[in-house]
Amino acid sequence: MKEYQDLIGRLIMAAAIIISSLIIGNAITEAGNNIGPQIASALNFVAQMISNE
Repeated sequence: MKEYQDLIGRLIMAAAIIISSLIIGNAITEAGNNIGPQIASALNFVAQMISNE
């Protein structure tokens, strides 16, 4: 029973991550030219910082 509970918990977390990423992606798309490029450059900066370490 514990294995099923762990699996259900992991599925719920995966679904929450997917749903939140879709919401964030739509928000960035809807922001258009106002904030979208700023968010993209910030994410690119964070990715570069991670890859340099």
